[in-house]
Amino acid sequence: MKPGYSQEYRQSIDMHIPYMPGPVLINGKPTVYYELYLTNFSNDSLSLEKMEVLDVVDSSVVVSFNKDDLRNRFSKLGLQLKDKENIIAPGNSRVVYLELQNDKTDTQLIHRLSFASSQGNKQQIFSVQGAFIRFSRKPQIVLGAPLSGGPWVAVYDPAWSRGHRRVIYTVGGKARIPGRFAIDFIKLDNLGRYANGDNDVVKNWYGYGAEVLAVSDGTISATRDDFQESSTLSNHPECPAEKATGNYISLDLGNNCIAFYEHLKPGSIKVVAGQQVKKGDVIAAVGFTGQTTGPHLHFHIADQHSALGAEGIPFVFERFTVLGAYVDFSKFGKDPWTPVKAASPFIINAERPASNSVIKFDGR
Repeated sequence: MKPGYSQEYRQSIDMHIPYMPGPVLINGKPTVYYELYLTNFSNDSLSLEKMEVLDVVDSSVVVSFNKDDLRNRFSKLGLQLKDKENIIAPGNSRVVYLELQNDKTDTQLIHRLSFASSQGNKQQIFSVQGAFIRFSRKPQIVLGAPLSGGPWVAVYDPAWSRGHRRVIYTVGGKARIPGRFAIDFIKLDNLGRYANGDNDVVKNWYGYGAEVLAVSDGTISATRDDFQESSTLSNHPECPAEKATGNYISLDLGNNCIAFYEHLKPGSIKVVAGQQVKKGDVIAAVGFTGQTTGPHLHFHIADQHSALGAEGIPFVFERFTVLGAYVDFSKFGKDPWTPVKAASPFIINAERPASNSVIKFDGR
Protein backbone atom coordinates (compact mmCIF):
# COMPACT_ATOMS: atom_id res chain seq x y z
CA MET A 1 0.00 0.00 0.00
CA LYS A 2 1.29 3.45 -0.81
CA PRO A 3 2.25 5.55 2.27
CA GLY A 4 -0.20 8.28 1.30
CA TYR A 5 -3.13 5.92 1.85
CA SER A 6 -2.13 4.57 5.26
CA GLN A 7 -3.56 7.28 7.52
CA GLU A 8 -5.18 6.19 10.78
CA TYR A 9 -8.99 6.19 10.52
CA ARG A 10 -11.25 7.14 13.42
CA GLN A 11 -15.04 6.77 13.37
CA SER A 12 -16.36 9.95 14.96
CA ILE A 13 -18.59 12.91 14.18
CA ASP A 14 -20.67 13.92 11.18
CA MET A 15 -21.07 17.69 11.09
CA HIS A 16 -23.20 19.69 8.71
CA ILE A 17 -25.05 22.99 8.40
CA PRO A 18 -28.52 22.34 6.92
CA TYR A 19 -29.39 25.98 6.24
CA MET A 20 -27.28 29.12 5.92
CA PRO A 21 -29.12 32.47 6.09
CA GLY A 22 -27.49 35.68 4.96
CA PRO A 23 -26.05 38.20 7.43
CA VAL A 24 -28.06 40.92 9.14
CA LEU A 25 -26.82 44.25 10.48
CA ILE A 26 -27.06 44.56 14.30
CA ASN A 27 -25.40 47.48 16.11
CA GLY A 28 -23.55 48.29 12.91
CA LYS A 29 -22.01 44.81 12.53
CA PRO A 30 -22.95 42.13 9.98
CA THR A 31 -24.11 39.11 12.00
CA VAL A 32 -25.00 35.63 10.77
CA TYR A 33 -27.15 33.05 12.59
CA TYR A 34 -26.79 29.36 11.76
CA GLU A 35 -26.85 25.89 13.31
CA LEU A 36 -24.16 23.19 13.30
CA TYR A 37 -25.66 19.68 13.52
CA LEU A 38 -23.44 16.99 15.06
CA THR A 39 -24.07 13.23 15.00
CA ASN A 40 -21.86 10.72 16.79
CA PHE A 41 -21.17 7.69 14.54
CA SER A 42 -18.55 6.20 16.87
CA ASN A 43 -18.97 3.59 19.61
CA ASP A 44 -17.77 5.97 22.32
CA SER A 45 -19.37 8.92 24.06
CA LEU A 46 -17.66 12.10 22.88
CA SER A 47 -17.24 15.29 24.88
CA LEU A 48 -16.97 18.51 22.88
CA GLU A 49 -14.13 20.44 24.50
CA LYS A 50 -13.49 23.30 22.09
CA MET A 51 -14.61 24.73 18.78
CA GLU A 52 -12.81 27.13 16.48
CA VAL A 53 -14.15 28.81 13.37
CA LEU A 54 -11.27 29.29 10.94
CA ASP A 55 -10.69 31.48 7.90
CA VAL A 56 -10.08 29.01 5.07
CA VAL A 57 -7.62 31.31 3.28
CA ASP A 58 -5.05 31.71 6.07
CA SER A 59 -6.30 29.30 8.78
CA SER A 60 -6.59 32.17 11.24
CA VAL A 61 -9.08 31.77 14.09
CA VAL A 62 -12.13 33.98 13.54
CA VAL A 63 -13.76 32.97 16.82
CA SER A 64 -13.13 30.33 19.47
CA PHE A 65 -15.49 28.72 21.97
CA ASN A 66 -14.30 26.89 25.07
CA LYS A 67 -16.20 24.15 26.90
CA ASP A 68 -18.26 26.58 28.98
CA ASP A 69 -19.12 28.72 25.95
CA LEU A 70 -20.30 25.64 24.09
CA ARG A 71 -22.41 24.40 26.98
CA ASN A 72 -24.60 27.48 26.56
CA ARG A 73 -24.91 26.87 22.79
CA PHE A 74 -25.37 23.11 22.89
CA SER A 75 -28.77 21.46 22.58
CA LYS A 76 -29.68 17.80 22.66
CA LEU A 77 -32.58 16.94 20.37
CA GLY A 78 -35.74 15.69 22.05
CA LEU A 79 -36.97 16.25 25.59
CA GLN A 80 -33.67 16.30 27.50
CA LEU A 81 -33.49 20.09 27.68
CA LYS A 82 -32.00 20.19 31.19
CA ASP A 83 -28.91 18.23 30.15
CA LYS A 84 -26.20 20.87 29.87
CA GLU A 85 -23.23 18.54 29.45
CA ASN A 86 -21.24 18.61 26.22
CA ILE A 87 -21.55 14.84 25.79
CA ILE A 88 -22.74 13.21 22.58
CA ALA A 89 -23.56 9.55 23.19
CA PRO A 90 -23.09 6.99 20.40
CA GLY A 91 -25.81 7.39 17.79
CA ASN A 92 -27.02 10.69 19.27
CA SER A 93 -27.20 14.15 17.71
CA ARG A 94 -26.72 17.65 19.02
CA VAL A 95 -27.22 21.13 17.63
CA VAL A 96 -24.78 23.99 18.24
CA TYR A 97 -26.42 27.40 17.81
CA LEU A 98 -24.05 30.03 16.48
CA GLU A 99 -24.15 33.79 15.92
CA LEU A 100 -21.03 35.24 14.34
CA GLN A 101 -20.01 38.81 13.52
CA ASN A 102 -17.70 39.51 10.61
CA ASP A 103 -16.85 42.84 9.00
CA LYS A 104 -15.33 41.28 5.87
CA THR A 105 -17.45 41.34 2.74
CA ASP A 106 -16.62 37.77 1.68
CA THR A 107 -15.14 35.12 3.98
CA GLN A 108 -14.82 31.35 3.64
CA LEU A 109 -15.00 29.60 7.00
CA ILE A 110 -14.53 26.08 8.31
CA HIS A 111 -15.07 24.55 11.75
CA ARG A 112 -12.50 22.70 13.86
CA LEU A 113 -13.92 20.77 16.82
CA SER A 114 -11.88 19.14 19.60
CA PHE A 115 -13.35 16.09 21.32
CA ALA A 116 -12.40 13.88 24.26
CA SER A 117 -13.26 10.19 24.22
CA SER A 118 -12.76 7.68 27.01
CA GLN A 119 -11.68 4.12 26.33
CA GLY A 120 -11.37 2.35 29.65
CA ASN A 121 -9.22 4.51 31.90
CA LYS A 122 -7.58 6.27 28.99
CA GLN A 123 -8.85 9.57 27.60
CA GLN A 124 -8.01 10.54 24.05
CA ILE A 125 -8.24 14.04 22.56
CA PHE A 126 -8.72 14.44 18.83
CA SER A 127 -9.92 17.09 16.38
CA VAL A 128 -12.32 17.01 13.44
CA GLN A 129 -12.48 19.72 10.78
CA GLY A 130 -15.35 20.35 8.38
CA ALA A 131 -18.67 22.12 7.74
CA PHE A 132 -17.49 24.71 5.21
CA ILE A 133 -19.51 27.93 4.91
CA ARG A 134 -19.21 31.14 2.97
CA PHE A 135 -19.95 34.37 4.84
CA SER A 136 -20.84 36.86 2.10
CA ARG A 137 -22.79 40.08 2.10
CA LYS A 138 -26.23 39.86 0.52
CA PRO A 139 -28.86 42.55 -0.02
CA GLN A 140 -30.87 42.91 3.18
CA ILE A 141 -34.65 42.69 3.34
CA VAL A 142 -35.57 46.22 4.40
CA LEU A 143 -39.03 46.69 5.92
CA GLY A 144 -41.23 49.44 7.18
CA ALA A 145 -42.50 49.47 10.76
CA PRO A 146 -44.92 46.71 11.87
CA LEU A 147 -46.20 49.03 14.62
CA SER A 148 -46.16 52.72 15.37
CA GLY A 149 -44.95 54.80 18.29
CA GLY A 150 -43.59 53.14 21.41
CA PRO A 151 -41.80 52.40 23.61
CA TRP A 152 -41.71 48.83 22.25
CA VAL A 153 -39.29 46.24 23.58
CA ALA A 154 -37.82 44.02 20.84
CA VAL A 155 -37.93 40.86 22.92
CA TYR A 156 -35.54 38.13 21.79
CA ASP A 157 -32.22 36.64 22.81
CA PRO A 158 -30.30 34.00 20.82
CA ALA A 159 -29.04 32.52 24.10
CA TRP A 160 -32.48 31.61 25.47
CA SER A 161 -32.86 27.82 25.41
CA ARG A 162 -36.58 28.05 24.55
CA GLY A 163 -36.53 31.28 22.60
CA HIS A 164 -37.79 31.33 19.00
CA ARG A 165 -34.24 31.07 17.71
CA ARG A 166 -33.85 27.56 19.18
CA VAL A 167 -37.27 26.04 18.52
CA ILE A 168 -37.16 23.45 15.73
CA TYR A 169 -40.35 22.34 13.96
CA THR A 170 -40.54 19.30 11.67
CA VAL A 171 -43.12 19.79 8.94
CA GLY A 172 -43.30 17.73 5.75
CA GLY A 173 -40.39 15.54 6.78
CA LYS A 174 -37.91 18.39 7.28
CA ALA A 175 -36.66 20.18 10.39
CA ARG A 176 -36.66 23.99 10.23
CA ILE A 177 -36.45 27.03 12.51
CA PRO A 178 -39.16 29.47 11.36
CA GLY A 179 -38.53 31.89 14.24
CA ARG A 180 -34.75 32.10 13.80
CA PHE A 181 -35.02 35.91 13.52
CA ALA A 182 -38.40 36.41 15.20
CA ILE A 183 -39.06 39.40 17.44
CA ASP A 184 -41.82 39.74 20.03
CA PHE A 185 -42.88 43.36 20.46
CA ILE A 186 -44.24 44.34 23.88
CA LYS A 187 -45.23 47.92 24.69
CA LEU A 188 -44.22 49.64 27.94
CA ASP A 189 -44.86 52.90 29.70
CA ASN A 190 -42.01 55.22 30.62
CA LEU A 191 -41.54 53.44 33.93
CA GLY A 192 -41.01 50.09 32.24
CA ARG A 193 -44.41 48.61 33.09
CA TYR A 194 -46.34 46.65 30.47
CA ALA A 195 -49.77 47.02 32.06
CA ASN A 196 -51.79 49.77 33.69
CA GLY A 197 -53.05 48.12 36.86
CA ASP A 198 -53.54 44.38 37.27
CA ASN A 199 -51.12 42.55 34.94
CA ASP A 200 -53.47 39.57 34.80
CA VAL A 201 -56.13 41.57 32.94
CA VAL A 202 -55.43 41.41 29.21
CA LYS A 203 -57.00 44.78 28.37
CA ASN A 204 -54.71 46.50 30.88
CA TRP A 205 -51.64 45.79 28.76
CA TYR A 206 -50.41 48.89 26.94
CA GLY A 207 -49.85 47.10 23.65
CA TYR A 208 -53.19 45.34 23.56
CA GLY A 209 -55.27 46.54 20.60
CA ALA A 210 -52.41 48.54 19.03
CA GLU A 211 -52.62 48.85 15.25
CA VAL A 212 -50.54 46.36 13.26
CA LEU A 213 -49.11 47.70 9.99
CA ALA A 214 -48.08 46.24 6.65
CA VAL A 215 -44.28 46.35 6.54
CA SER A 216 -44.20 46.52 2.74
CA ASP A 217 -46.35 46.55 -0.34
CA GLY A 218 -47.48 43.00 -0.95
CA THR A 219 -50.25 40.44 -1.21
CA ILE A 220 -52.03 38.87 1.74
CA SER A 221 -51.39 35.15 1.37
CA ALA A 222 -53.35 33.81 4.36
CA THR A 223 -55.24 34.82 7.48
CA ARG A 224 -56.65 32.99 10.49
CA ASP A 225 -59.21 34.53 12.82
CA ASP A 226 -60.93 31.68 14.66
CA PHE A 227 -59.11 31.93 18.02
CA GLN A 228 -60.90 33.52 20.95
CA GLU A 229 -59.25 35.30 23.87
CA SER A 230 -59.53 34.87 27.60
CA SER A 231 -59.99 38.11 29.52
CA THR A 232 -57.13 37.24 31.89
CA LEU A 233 -53.69 35.71 31.52
CA SER A 234 -54.45 33.12 34.20
CA ASN A 235 -57.39 31.70 32.21
CA HIS A 236 -55.48 31.47 28.93
CA PRO A 237 -55.64 27.92 27.54
CA GLU A 238 -52.47 26.00 26.69
CA CYS A 239 -51.92 25.69 22.95
CA PRO A 240 -50.03 22.89 21.17
CA ALA A 241 -47.39 23.68 18.55
CA GLU A 242 -49.86 23.46 15.66
CA LYS A 243 -51.87 26.28 17.25
CA ALA A 244 -48.91 28.37 18.40
CA THR A 245 -49.59 31.26 16.02
CA GLY A 246 -53.07 32.11 17.26
CA ASN A 247 -54.85 34.46 14.89
CA TYR A 248 -52.36 35.48 12.22
CA ILE A 249 -51.69 37.15 8.88
CA SER A 250 -49.08 36.17 6.32
CA LEU A 251 -48.03 38.82 3.81
CA ASP A 252 -46.22 37.84 0.62
CA LEU A 253 -43.48 40.40 -0.08
CA GLY A 254 -42.21 38.63 -3.21
CA ASN A 255 -38.92 36.80 -3.82
CA ASN A 256 -39.84 34.00 -1.39
CA CYS A 257 -40.16 36.39 1.54
CA ILE A 258 -43.29 35.96 3.67
CA ALA A 259 -44.02 38.19 6.69
CA PHE A 260 -45.89 36.58 9.58
CA TYR A 261 -47.87 38.52 12.18
CA GLU A 262 -49.08 36.33 15.05
CA HIS A 263 -51.26 36.41 18.24
CA LEU A 264 -53.67 38.93 16.71
CA LYS A 265 -56.82 40.19 18.40
CA PRO A 266 -60.03 38.34 17.46
CA GLY A 267 -62.13 40.24 14.93
CA SER A 268 -59.38 42.77 14.23
CA ILE A 269 -58.06 41.38 10.93
CA LYS A 270 -58.96 43.86 8.17
CA VAL A 271 -57.61 41.96 5.16
CA VAL A 272 -58.35 38.78 3.22
CA ALA A 273 -56.20 36.36 1.23
CA GLY A 274 -55.35 37.75 -2.21
CA GLN A 275 -55.77 41.38 -1.16
CA GLN A 276 -53.10 43.88 -2.18
CA VAL A 277 -51.83 46.15 0.60
CA LYS A 278 -49.51 49.14 0.77
CA LYS A 279 -46.73 49.71 3.26
CA GLY A 280 -48.18 51.34 6.38
CA ASP A 281 -51.75 50.06 5.89
CA VAL A 282 -53.48 49.00 9.11
CA ILE A 283 -54.12 45.26 8.77
CA ALA A 284 -55.00 44.09 12.31
CA ALA A 285 -54.51 44.73 16.04
CA VAL A 286 -52.25 43.27 18.72
CA GLY A 287 -53.99 40.53 20.68
CA PHE A 288 -53.59 37.57 23.00
CA THR A 289 -54.23 34.38 21.04
CA GLY A 290 -52.26 31.17 20.55
CA GLN A 291 -49.10 30.16 22.38
CA THR A 292 -48.31 33.31 24.35
CA THR A 293 -47.86 34.51 27.93
CA GLY A 294 -49.14 38.03 27.34
CA PRO A 295 -50.45 40.41 24.64
CA HIS A 296 -47.75 41.14 22.07
CA LEU A 297 -46.99 41.04 18.37
CA HIS A 298 -44.85 38.17 17.14
CA PHE A 299 -43.19 39.10 13.84
CA HIS A 300 -40.86 37.14 11.58
CA ILE A 301 -39.97 36.61 7.92
CA ALA A 302 -39.79 33.13 6.41
CA ASP A 303 -39.04 31.64 3.02
CA GLN A 304 -42.30 29.71 2.49
CA HIS A 305 -46.05 30.08 2.99
CA SER A 306 -46.04 28.16 6.27
CA ALA A 307 -45.92 29.64 9.77
CA LEU A 308 -44.06 26.59 11.12
CA GLY A 309 -42.80 24.74 8.02
CA ALA A 310 -40.35 27.34 6.74
CA GLU A 311 -36.90 28.71 7.44
CA GLY A 312 -36.69 32.04 9.24
CA ILE A 313 -34.69 34.60 7.26
CA PRO A 314 -33.08 37.87 8.37
CA PHE A 315 -34.61 41.31 7.92
CA VAL A 316 -34.02 44.91 9.00
CA PHE A 317 -36.29 47.89 9.58
CA GLU A 318 -35.92 51.08 7.57
CA ARG A 319 -35.85 53.34 10.60
CA PHE A 320 -36.36 53.28 14.36
CA THR A 321 -35.18 55.19 17.40
CA VAL A 322 -33.28 53.42 20.17
CA LEU A 323 -34.29 54.55 23.66
CA GLY A 324 -32.33 51.98 25.65
CA ALA A 325 -32.26 48.28 26.49
CA TYR A 326 -32.88 45.69 29.18
CA VAL A 327 -29.35 44.49 29.91
CA ASP A 328 -30.76 42.36 32.75
CA PHE A 329 -34.01 40.92 31.38
CA SER A 330 -35.18 39.84 34.86
CA LYS A 331 -36.02 43.54 35.38
CA PHE A 332 -38.33 43.61 32.36
CA GLY A 333 -41.81 44.83 33.30
CA LYS A 334 -40.63 45.77 36.79
CA ASP A 335 -38.05 48.53 36.41
CA PRO A 336 -37.24 51.14 33.77
CA TRP A 337 -34.84 50.10 31.03
CA THR A 338 -31.23 51.26 30.87
CA PRO A 339 -31.30 54.39 28.67
CA VAL A 340 -28.82 55.05 25.87
CA LYS A 341 -25.67 56.84 26.97
CA ALA A 342 -26.04 59.56 24.36
CA ALA A 343 -27.57 62.90 25.35
CA SER A 344 -30.65 61.98 23.32
CA PRO A 345 -32.03 58.79 21.73
CA PHE A 346 -30.42 57.98 18.39
CA ILE A 347 -31.98 57.03 15.08
CA ILE A 348 -31.03 53.77 13.41
CA ASN A 349 -31.43 53.10 9.68
CA ALA A 350 -31.59 49.68 7.97
CA GLU A 351 -30.72 47.51 10.95
CA ARG A 352 -32.23 44.81 13.14
CA PRO A 353 -32.97 45.99 16.70
CA ALA A 354 -30.49 44.57 19.17
CA SER A 355 -31.59 41.93 21.66
CA ASN A 356 -34.13 43.30 24.19
CA SER A 357 -33.63 46.88 23.04
CA VAL A 358 -36.29 49.50 23.68
CA ILE A 359 -37.27 51.29 20.50
CA LYS A 360 -39.76 53.69 19.03
CA PHE A 361 -41.14 53.63 15.51
CA ASP A 362 -42.05 56.77 13.61
CA GLY A 363 -45.66 57.57 12.83
CA ARG A 364 -48.81 57.68 14.82
